[in-house]
Amino acid sequence: MQFKKRRFASALSGLVFFLSSIVSPHARANVVGPDAQNFNPITSGLDFVTVQSSETLKPGIFNLGLFLNYAVNSLPYFETNQQKTQFNDTLLGLDLNAGVGLTNFWDVGISLPQILSQSVEDTSGARGEFASTGSTEIRLNSKFRFLGDDSHGFAVVLSGNFNQIQNNPYAGSGADPTFNAEAVADTTIGRVAVGGNVGYRFRSPGSKIAGSIANPLGNQWIFSGAVSYLTSFSTKVIGEIFGSLPAEDTNEIDRRSLSSAEALLGLKWDVTTNLALHVGGGTELLQGLASPDYRIYSGLNYTFGPVFHSILPTASHRPPVVAQGHAVEEAVDDELLQQLTTEQTSNGPVERFRTQSILFEFDSDKMVGNYARVLEELAKFLKGGFVELIVEGHTDSIGSDSYNLKLSQRRANAIKRYMVQKYNFDAKKITAIGYGESRPIADNGNYQGRQLNRRVEFKLRR
Repeated sequence: MQFKKRRFASALSGLVFFLSSIVSPHARANVVGPDAQNFNPITSGLDFVTVQSSETLKPGIFNLGLFLNYAVNSLPYFETNQQKTQFNDTLLGLDLNAGVGLTNFWDVGISLPQILSQSVEDTSGARGEFASTGSTEIRLNSKFRFLGDDSHGFAVVLSGNFNQIQNNPYAGSGADPTFNAEAVADTTIGRVAVGGNVGYRFRSPGSKIAGSIANPLGNQWIFSGAVSYLTSFSTKVIGEIFGSLPAEDTNEIDRRSLSSAEALLGLKWDVTTNLALHVGGGTELLQGLASPDYRIYSGLNYTFGPVFHSILPTASHRPPVVAQGHAVEEAVDDELLQQLTTEQTSNGPVERFRTQSILFEFDSDKMVGNYARVLEELAKFLKGGFVELIVEGHTDSIGSDSYNLKLSQRRANAIKRYMVQKYNFDAKKITAIGYGESRPIADNGNYQGRQLNRRVEFKLRR
Protein backbone atom coordinates (compact mmCIF):
# COMPACT_ATOMS: atom_id res chain seq x y z
CA MET A 1 0.00 0.00 0.00
CA GLN A 2 2.84 2.41 0.84
CA PHE A 3 4.46 1.68 -2.50
CA LYS A 4 1.22 2.48 -4.34
CA LYS A 5 0.85 5.74 -2.40
CA ARG A 6 4.41 6.73 -3.28
CA ARG A 7 3.73 5.99 -6.96
CA PHE A 8 0.61 8.16 -6.85
CA ALA A 9 2.41 11.01 -5.08
CA SER A 10 5.31 10.87 -7.54
CA ALA A 11 2.98 10.86 -10.55
CA LEU A 12 0.92 13.76 -9.18
CA SER A 13 3.93 15.88 -8.21
CA GLY A 14 5.52 15.28 -11.60
CA LEU A 15 2.33 16.30 -13.34
CA VAL A 16 2.05 19.53 -11.32
CA PHE A 17 5.70 20.36 -12.01
CA PHE A 18 5.24 19.76 -15.74
CA LEU A 19 2.20 22.02 -15.98
CA SER A 20 3.58 24.76 -13.77
CA SER A 21 6.85 24.84 -15.70
CA ILE A 22 5.16 25.81 -18.95
CA VAL A 23 2.58 28.29 -17.66
CA SER A 24 3.24 31.88 -18.74
CA PRO A 25 3.21 34.86 -16.36
CA HIS A 26 -0.12 36.39 -15.39
CA ALA A 27 -1.94 38.26 -18.14
CA ARG A 28 -3.03 41.85 -17.68
CA ALA A 29 -6.32 43.24 -18.89
CA ASN A 30 -8.12 46.54 -19.21
CA VAL A 31 -11.67 45.74 -20.32
CA VAL A 32 -11.59 41.98 -20.89
CA GLY A 33 -11.05 39.10 -18.49
CA PRO A 34 -11.09 35.30 -18.49
CA ASP A 35 -14.73 35.44 -19.57
CA ALA A 36 -13.35 35.90 -23.09
CA GLN A 37 -12.55 32.17 -22.97
CA ASN A 38 -15.81 30.32 -23.57
CA PHE A 39 -13.95 27.34 -25.06
CA ASN A 40 -13.07 25.17 -22.03
CA PRO A 41 -11.98 21.58 -22.88
CA ILE A 42 -12.83 19.00 -20.23
CA THR A 43 -9.98 17.59 -18.16
CA SER A 44 -11.01 13.93 -18.35
CA GLY A 45 -10.76 13.67 -22.14
CA LEU A 46 -13.84 11.41 -22.14
CA ASP A 47 -16.58 11.40 -24.78
CA PHE A 48 -16.85 15.07 -25.86
CA VAL A 49 -14.76 18.26 -26.14
CA THR A 50 -16.18 20.86 -23.72
CA VAL A 51 -19.33 19.04 -22.55
CA GLN A 52 -19.18 16.71 -19.56
CA SER A 53 -20.52 13.15 -19.61
CA SER A 54 -21.42 11.26 -16.44
CA GLU A 55 -18.49 8.88 -16.97
CA THR A 56 -15.49 9.46 -14.73
CA LEU A 57 -11.87 8.45 -15.16
CA LYS A 58 -11.17 5.06 -13.60
CA PRO A 59 -8.99 4.92 -10.45
CA GLY A 60 -5.37 5.73 -11.25
CA ILE A 61 -5.97 6.69 -14.89
CA PHE A 62 -4.44 10.04 -15.89
CA ASN A 63 -5.38 12.24 -18.83
CA LEU A 64 -3.16 15.08 -20.10
CA GLY A 65 -4.60 17.56 -22.58
CA LEU A 66 -3.25 20.40 -24.71
CA PHE A 67 -5.67 22.47 -26.81
CA LEU A 68 -5.16 25.49 -29.08
CA ASN A 69 -8.07 27.62 -30.24
CA TYR A 70 -8.10 30.59 -32.60
CA ALA A 71 -11.10 32.91 -32.20
CA VAL A 72 -12.06 35.76 -34.55
CA ASN A 73 -14.06 38.74 -33.24
CA SER A 74 -14.57 37.59 -29.66
CA LEU A 75 -13.34 40.67 -27.75
CA PRO A 76 -15.94 43.12 -26.38
CA TYR A 77 -16.63 46.33 -28.27
CA PHE A 78 -18.87 49.35 -27.90
CA GLU A 79 -19.66 50.14 -31.52
CA THR A 80 -21.66 48.52 -34.31
CA ASN A 81 -19.24 48.38 -37.26
CA GLN A 82 -17.90 44.87 -36.56
CA GLN A 83 -19.16 42.44 -39.22
CA LYS A 84 -18.30 38.86 -40.11
CA THR A 85 -16.69 40.06 -43.34
CA GLN A 86 -14.60 42.66 -41.48
CA PHE A 87 -12.19 40.93 -39.09
CA ASN A 88 -11.17 43.30 -36.31
CA ASP A 89 -9.65 41.09 -33.60
CA THR A 90 -8.26 37.61 -33.08
CA LEU A 91 -7.21 35.61 -30.03
CA LEU A 92 -4.99 32.53 -29.87
CA GLY A 93 -5.56 30.61 -26.65
CA LEU A 94 -3.93 27.57 -25.05
CA ASP A 95 -5.47 25.20 -22.49
CA LEU A 96 -3.31 22.79 -20.49
CA ASN A 97 -5.40 20.15 -18.73
CA ALA A 98 -4.82 17.25 -16.39
CA GLY A 99 -7.32 14.83 -14.87
CA VAL A 100 -7.10 11.72 -12.72
CA GLY A 101 -9.61 9.15 -11.46
CA LEU A 102 -9.70 8.61 -7.70
CA THR A 103 -12.48 6.03 -7.38
CA ASN A 104 -14.94 4.32 -9.70
CA PHE A 105 -17.30 7.30 -9.36
CA TRP A 106 -15.02 10.29 -8.69
CA ASP A 107 -12.38 12.15 -10.67
CA VAL A 108 -10.68 15.55 -10.37
CA GLY A 109 -8.93 17.87 -12.79
CA ILE A 110 -7.06 21.12 -13.29
CA SER A 111 -7.00 23.53 -16.26
CA LEU A 112 -4.46 26.26 -16.92
CA PRO A 113 -5.77 28.51 -19.74
CA GLN A 114 -3.54 31.12 -21.34
CA ILE A 115 -3.64 33.77 -24.02
CA LEU A 116 -0.71 33.26 -26.40
CA SER A 117 -1.36 36.15 -28.79
CA GLN A 118 -3.96 38.69 -29.86
CA SER A 119 -4.47 41.03 -32.77
CA VAL A 120 -6.72 44.10 -32.87
CA GLU A 121 -6.87 45.69 -36.33
CA ASP A 122 -9.34 48.48 -35.60
CA THR A 123 -8.65 50.38 -32.39
CA SER A 124 -11.23 53.11 -32.95
CA GLY A 125 -14.04 53.49 -30.43
CA ALA A 126 -14.33 51.93 -27.00
CA ARG A 127 -13.31 48.29 -26.94
CA GLY A 128 -11.57 45.73 -24.77
CA GLU A 129 -8.37 43.77 -25.17
CA PHE A 130 -5.69 42.10 -23.10
CA ALA A 131 -2.87 44.40 -22.04
CA SER A 132 -0.47 41.43 -22.21
CA THR A 133 -0.49 37.71 -22.87
CA GLY A 134 -0.09 34.97 -20.27
CA SER A 135 -2.02 32.91 -17.75
CA THR A 136 -5.63 34.04 -17.23
CA GLU A 137 -6.98 31.74 -14.51
CA ILE A 138 -6.69 28.40 -12.75
CA ARG A 139 -9.70 26.10 -12.96
CA LEU A 140 -10.21 23.16 -10.61
CA ASN A 141 -13.02 20.64 -11.01
CA SER A 142 -14.39 17.51 -9.38
CA LYS A 143 -16.98 15.13 -10.84
CA PHE A 144 -19.12 12.70 -8.83
CA ARG A 145 -21.25 10.10 -10.61
CA PHE A 146 -24.12 9.08 -8.35
CA LEU A 147 -26.17 6.92 -10.72
CA GLY A 148 -25.53 4.79 -13.81
CA ASP A 149 -22.51 3.22 -15.46
CA ASP A 150 -20.09 4.03 -18.28
CA SER A 151 -22.85 3.95 -20.91
CA HIS A 152 -25.35 6.25 -19.18
CA GLY A 153 -25.96 8.02 -15.92
CA PHE A 154 -26.14 11.17 -13.85
CA ALA A 155 -23.35 13.15 -12.22
CA VAL A 156 -22.56 16.44 -10.50
CA VAL A 157 -19.59 18.60 -11.45
CA LEU A 158 -18.27 21.20 -9.00
CA SER A 159 -15.59 23.62 -10.16
CA GLY A 160 -13.85 26.83 -9.21
CA ASN A 161 -12.27 29.61 -11.30
CA PHE A 162 -9.39 31.49 -9.72
CA ASN A 163 -8.68 34.70 -11.63
CA GLN A 164 -5.03 35.37 -12.52
CA ILE A 165 -5.59 38.62 -14.43
CA GLN A 166 -4.65 41.93 -12.90
CA ASN A 167 -7.30 44.68 -13.14
CA ASN A 168 -9.96 42.36 -14.53
CA PRO A 169 -13.06 44.57 -14.96
CA TYR A 170 -15.43 41.62 -15.29
CA ALA A 171 -14.29 40.34 -11.87
CA GLY A 172 -13.79 43.70 -10.18
CA SER A 173 -11.33 44.81 -7.55
CA GLY A 174 -11.05 42.43 -4.61
CA ALA A 175 -13.19 39.71 -6.21
CA ASP A 176 -13.36 36.22 -4.74
CA PRO A 177 -13.15 33.03 -6.86
CA THR A 178 -16.08 31.98 -9.05
CA PHE A 179 -17.73 28.63 -8.31
CA ASN A 180 -19.86 26.49 -10.61
CA ALA A 181 -22.28 23.65 -9.94
CA GLU A 182 -23.55 21.56 -12.88
CA ALA A 183 -25.89 18.61 -13.26
CA VAL A 184 -24.82 16.11 -15.93
CA ALA A 185 -26.83 13.45 -17.77
CA ASP A 186 -25.88 11.27 -20.73
CA THR A 187 -26.64 8.04 -22.53
CA THR A 188 -25.05 5.89 -25.22
CA ILE A 189 -27.03 3.84 -27.74
CA GLY A 190 -24.81 1.81 -30.02
CA ARG A 191 -22.31 4.19 -31.58
CA VAL A 192 -24.23 7.37 -30.64
CA ALA A 193 -23.68 9.24 -27.36
CA VAL A 194 -25.76 12.18 -26.14
CA GLY A 195 -25.00 14.40 -23.15
CA GLY A 196 -26.33 17.52 -21.49
CA ASN A 197 -25.15 19.86 -18.73
CA VAL A 198 -27.04 22.59 -16.89
CA GLY A 199 -25.79 24.61 -13.96
CA TYR A 200 -25.30 27.83 -12.08
CA ARG A 201 -22.23 30.08 -11.83
CA PHE A 202 -21.82 31.76 -8.46
CA ARG A 203 -19.77 34.93 -8.67
CA SER A 204 -18.45 37.08 -5.83
CA PRO A 205 -17.56 40.23 -7.78
CA GLY A 206 -15.44 42.99 -6.36
CA SER A 207 -15.95 46.71 -6.74
CA LYS A 208 -15.92 48.35 -10.17
CA ILE A 209 -12.46 49.24 -11.37
CA ALA A 210 -12.00 53.00 -11.78
CA GLY A 211 -12.13 54.12 -15.42
CA SER A 212 -13.62 50.85 -16.68
CA ILE A 213 -16.70 50.96 -18.90
CA ALA A 214 -17.68 47.39 -18.00
CA ASN A 215 -19.22 46.40 -14.68
CA PRO A 216 -18.29 43.21 -12.77
CA LEU A 217 -20.42 40.30 -13.90
CA GLY A 218 -23.11 38.76 -11.70
CA ASN A 219 -24.31 35.19 -11.38
CA GLN A 220 -25.09 33.21 -14.54
CA TRP A 221 -26.99 30.17 -15.73
CA ILE A 222 -24.77 27.89 -17.83
CA PHE A 223 -25.82 25.14 -20.23
CA SER A 224 -24.38 22.82 -22.86
CA GLY A 225 -25.27 19.76 -24.93
CA ALA A 226 -23.41 17.35 -27.17
CA VAL A 227 -23.88 14.41 -29.51
CA SER A 228 -21.19 12.13 -30.93
CA TYR A 229 -21.01 9.27 -33.40
CA LEU A 230 -18.20 6.69 -33.34
CA THR A 231 -17.28 5.72 -36.89
CA SER A 232 -15.57 2.52 -38.02
CA PHE A 233 -12.27 4.40 -38.42
CA SER A 234 -11.52 4.99 -34.71
CA THR A 235 -12.91 8.51 -35.12
CA LYS A 236 -15.72 10.31 -33.34
CA VAL A 237 -17.77 13.05 -34.99
CA ILE A 238 -18.75 15.49 -32.22
CA GLY A 239 -21.26 18.33 -32.24
CA GLU A 240 -21.71 20.68 -29.28
CA ILE A 241 -23.65 23.76 -28.19
CA PHE A 242 -22.74 25.74 -25.07
CA GLY A 243 -23.68 29.08 -23.62
CA SER A 244 -24.76 31.18 -20.65
CA LEU A 245 -27.58 33.46 -19.50
CA PRO A 246 -27.39 36.26 -16.91
CA ALA A 247 -29.14 35.42 -13.65
CA GLU A 248 -29.09 39.04 -12.53
CA ASP A 249 -28.79 42.50 -14.07
CA THR A 250 -25.35 44.12 -13.98
CA ASN A 251 -26.31 47.23 -15.98
CA GLU A 252 -23.85 46.22 -18.67
CA ILE A 253 -23.59 48.69 -21.57
CA ASP A 254 -21.37 46.47 -23.69
CA ARG A 255 -22.74 45.89 -27.22
CA ARG A 256 -21.94 42.25 -26.68
CA SER A 257 -24.96 40.72 -24.96
CA LEU A 258 -24.51 39.02 -21.60
CA SER A 259 -26.36 36.04 -23.10
CA SER A 260 -24.17 33.88 -25.34
CA ALA A 261 -24.34 30.63 -27.27
CA GLU A 262 -21.81 28.88 -29.51
CA ALA A 263 -21.80 25.73 -31.65
CA LEU A 264 -18.87 23.42 -32.41
CA LEU A 265 -18.39 20.59 -34.88
CA GLY A 266 -15.25 18.48 -34.73
CA LEU A 267 -13.48 15.14 -35.01
CA LYS A 268 -11.69 13.08 -32.39
CA TRP A 269 -9.27 10.58 -33.94
CA ASP A 270 -7.65 7.90 -31.79
CA VAL A 271 -4.17 7.90 -33.28
CA THR A 272 -3.04 5.16 -30.89
CA THR A 273 -4.72 3.49 -27.95
CA ASN A 274 -3.29 6.25 -25.67
CA LEU A 275 -3.24 9.32 -27.93
CA ALA A 276 -6.26 11.17 -29.36
CA LEU A 277 -6.23 14.12 -31.78
CA HIS A 278 -9.02 16.74 -31.89
CA VAL A 279 -9.74 19.16 -34.74
CA GLY A 280 -12.79 21.28 -35.43
CA GLY A 281 -14.42 24.67 -35.63
CA GLY A 282 -17.40 26.64 -34.51
CA THR A 283 -19.36 29.88 -34.63
CA GLU A 284 -21.63 31.97 -32.45
CA LEU A 285 -25.34 31.30 -32.29
CA LEU A 286 -25.93 34.43 -30.20
CA GLN A 287 -23.57 37.38 -30.35
CA GLY A 288 -22.75 37.28 -26.69
CA LEU A 289 -19.75 38.01 -24.54
CA ALA A 290 -16.70 36.15 -25.90
CA SER A 291 -18.70 34.37 -28.64
CA PRO A 292 -16.58 34.56 -31.80
CA ASP A 293 -17.67 34.94 -35.39
CA TYR A 294 -15.46 31.92 -36.09
CA ARG A 295 -13.39 29.56 -33.99
CA ILE A 296 -10.87 26.89 -35.04
CA TYR A 297 -9.44 24.46 -32.51
CA SER A 298 -7.07 21.52 -32.30
CA GLY A 299 -5.92 19.44 -29.37
CA LEU A 300 -4.26 16.33 -28.02
CA ASN A 301 -5.28 14.03 -25.17
CA TYR A 302 -2.75 11.54 -23.83
CA THR A 303 -4.18 9.01 -21.37
CA PHE A 304 -2.33 6.35 -19.38
CA GLY A 305 -2.65 4.12 -16.33
CA PRO A 306 -3.90 2.89 -14.03
CA VAL A 307 -1.02 4.11 -11.88
CA PHE A 308 -2.80 3.16 -8.64
CA HIS A 309 -6.03 1.57 -7.43
CA SER A 310 -8.96 3.38 -5.81
CA ILE A 311 -8.07 5.71 -2.94
CA LEU A 312 -11.01 4.21 -1.03
CA PRO A 313 -10.54 0.71 0.43
CA THR A 314 -12.69 -1.99 -1.18
CA ALA A 315 -13.70 -5.25 0.39
CA SER A 316 -12.47 -8.32 -1.45
CA HIS A 317 -15.49 -10.32 -2.56
CA ARG A 318 -14.91 -14.03 -2.85
CA PRO A 319 -18.11 -15.88 -3.70
CA PRO A 320 -18.64 -19.42 -2.45
CA VAL A 321 -17.59 -22.06 -4.93
CA VAL A 322 -19.11 -25.51 -5.33
CA ALA A 323 -17.67 -28.08 -7.72
CA GLN A 324 -19.40 -31.40 -8.42
CA GLY A 325 -21.45 -31.04 -5.23
CA HIS A 326 -18.42 -30.46 -2.97
CA ALA A 327 -17.06 -27.22 -1.56
CA VAL A 328 -13.77 -26.06 -3.09
CA GLU A 329 -11.32 -24.56 -0.63
CA GLU A 330 -9.95 -21.85 -2.92
CA ALA A 331 -12.27 -19.15 -4.29
CA VAL A 332 -11.56 -16.88 -7.20
CA ASP A 333 -9.71 -13.63 -6.43
CA ASP A 334 -11.87 -10.84 -7.86
CA GLU A 335 -8.84 -8.54 -8.25
CA LEU A 336 -7.43 -10.97 -10.82
CA LEU A 337 -10.44 -12.83 -12.13
CA GLN A 338 -13.87 -11.24 -11.82
CA GLN A 339 -16.78 -13.64 -11.43
CA LEU A 340 -19.70 -12.25 -13.40
CA THR A 341 -22.69 -14.58 -13.54
CA THR A 342 -23.89 -18.14 -13.27
CA GLU A 343 -26.30 -19.02 -16.08
CA GLN A 344 -28.64 -21.99 -16.08
CA THR A 345 -28.55 -23.94 -19.36
CA SER A 346 -30.00 -27.22 -20.56
CA ASN A 347 -26.60 -28.81 -19.88
CA GLY A 348 -26.37 -27.38 -16.36
CA PRO A 349 -25.00 -24.15 -14.86
CA VAL A 350 -22.37 -22.16 -16.73
CA GLU A 351 -20.14 -19.73 -14.78
CA ARG A 352 -18.66 -16.68 -16.51
CA PHE A 353 -15.44 -14.92 -15.51
CA ARG A 354 -13.62 -11.88 -16.92
CA THR A 355 -10.10 -10.46 -16.60
CA GLN A 356 -8.17 -7.48 -17.94
CA SER A 357 -5.00 -8.68 -16.20
CA ILE A 358 -3.77 -10.92 -19.04
CA LEU A 359 -1.69 -8.68 -21.30
CA PHE A 360 0.05 -9.37 -24.61
CA GLU A 361 2.91 -7.84 -26.51
CA PHE A 362 1.84 -5.51 -29.32
CA ASP A 363 0.64 -7.41 -32.42
CA SER A 364 1.55 -10.69 -30.72
CA ASP A 365 0.08 -13.65 -28.84
CA LYS A 366 2.97 -13.61 -26.34
CA MET A 367 1.58 -13.04 -22.85
CA VAL A 368 3.32 -10.53 -20.56
CA GLY A 369 2.74 -8.97 -17.14
CA ASN A 370 0.48 -10.60 -14.57
CA TYR A 371 -0.83 -13.48 -16.70
CA ALA A 372 0.83 -16.25 -14.65
CA ARG A 373 -0.97 -15.24 -11.43
CA VAL A 374 -4.32 -14.97 -13.22
CA LEU A 375 -4.05 -18.40 -14.81
CA GLU A 376 -2.76 -19.92 -11.59
CA GLU A 377 -5.87 -18.55 -9.88
CA LEU A 378 -8.01 -20.10 -12.61
CA ALA A 379 -6.21 -23.43 -12.34
CA LYS A 380 -6.84 -23.55 -8.57
CA PHE A 381 -10.49 -22.84 -9.22
CA LEU A 382 -10.68 -25.71 -11.71
CA LYS A 383 -9.01 -28.32 -9.51
CA GLY A 384 -12.36 -29.76 -8.44
CA GLY A 385 -12.97 -30.85 -12.02
CA PHE A 386 -14.94 -29.46 -14.95
CA VAL A 387 -16.71 -30.56 -18.13
CA GLU A 388 -15.77 -27.69 -20.46
CA LEU A 389 -13.81 -24.42 -20.34
CA ILE A 390 -14.31 -21.87 -23.13
CA VAL A 391 -11.62 -19.18 -23.51
CA GLU A 392 -12.89 -16.04 -25.29
CA GLY A 393 -10.51 -13.40 -26.66
CA HIS A 394 -11.74 -9.82 -27.24
CA THR A 395 -10.06 -6.68 -28.63
CA ASP A 396 -10.79 -2.97 -28.94
CA SER A 397 -11.65 -1.31 -32.25
CA ILE A 398 -8.17 -0.04 -33.18
CA GLY A 399 -7.32 -1.87 -36.42
CA SER A 400 -9.47 -3.65 -38.99
CA ASP A 401 -12.22 -6.14 -38.12
CA SER A 402 -10.44 -9.05 -39.82
CA TYR A 403 -7.10 -8.24 -38.18
CA ASN A 404 -8.64 -8.04 -34.70
CA LEU A 405 -10.57 -11.29 -35.24
CA LYS A 406 -7.40 -13.19 -36.13
CA LEU A 407 -5.38 -11.60 -33.33
CA SER A 408 -8.01 -12.43 -30.68
CA GLN A 409 -8.09 -16.05 -31.89
CA ARG A 410 -4.31 -16.35 -31.64
CA ARG A 411 -4.40 -14.96 -28.10
CA ALA A 412 -7.22 -17.28 -27.00
CA ASN A 413 -5.20 -20.19 -28.43
CA ALA A 414 -2.15 -19.03 -26.44
CA ILE A 415 -4.10 -19.17 -23.18
CA LYS A 416 -5.45 -22.64 -23.98
CA ARG A 417 -1.95 -23.85 -24.83
CA TYR A 418 -0.59 -22.47 -21.54
CA MET A 419 -3.29 -24.18 -19.45
CA VAL A 420 -2.62 -27.52 -21.16
CA GLN A 421 1.17 -27.34 -20.97
CA LYS A 422 1.51 -25.77 -17.50
CA TYR A 423 -1.30 -27.52 -15.60
CA ASN A 424 -1.86 -30.66 -17.73
CA PHE A 425 -5.55 -30.01 -18.34
CA ASP A 426 -7.21 -32.09 -21.05
CA ALA A 427 -7.02 -30.09 -24.29
CA LYS A 428 -10.32 -31.62 -25.45
CA LYS A 429 -12.10 -29.91 -22.56
CA ILE A 430 -10.81 -26.41 -23.47
CA THR A 431 -12.17 -24.46 -26.45
CA ALA A 432 -10.54 -21.21 -27.66
CA ILE A 433 -12.65 -18.62 -29.52
CA GLY A 434 -11.63 -15.18 -30.79
CA TYR A 435 -14.37 -12.57 -31.17
CA GLY A 436 -12.19 -9.62 -32.16
CA GLU A 437 -13.93 -6.27 -31.65
CA SER A 438 -17.47 -7.59 -32.24
CA ARG A 439 -18.55 -7.75 -28.58
CA PRO A 440 -17.54 -4.50 -26.84
CA ILE A 441 -18.57 -3.93 -23.22
CA ALA A 442 -17.48 -0.26 -23.11
CA ASP A 443 -17.01 2.79 -25.32
CA ASN A 444 -14.27 2.23 -27.91
CA GLY A 445 -14.11 6.02 -28.31
CA ASN A 446 -11.89 6.60 -25.26
CA TYR A 447 -8.82 5.07 -23.66
CA GLN A 448 -10.39 3.40 -20.64
CA GLY A 449 -13.26 2.01 -22.69
CA ARG A 450 -10.80 0.38 -25.08
CA GLN A 451 -8.86 -0.92 -22.09
CA LEU A 452 -11.99 -2.67 -20.80
CA ASN A 453 -12.73 -4.13 -24.25
CA ARG A 454 -9.26 -5.70 -24.46
CA ARG A 455 -10.15 -8.60 -22.25
CA VAL A 456 -10.36 -12.36 -21.83
CA GLU A 457 -13.54 -14.08 -20.68
CA PHE A 458 -13.97 -17.65 -19.50
CA LYS A 459 -17.09 -19.83 -19.57
CA LEU A 460 -16.98 -22.80 -17.25
CA ARG A 461 -19.34 -25.78 -17.21
CA ARG A 462 -18.80 -28.29 -14.44
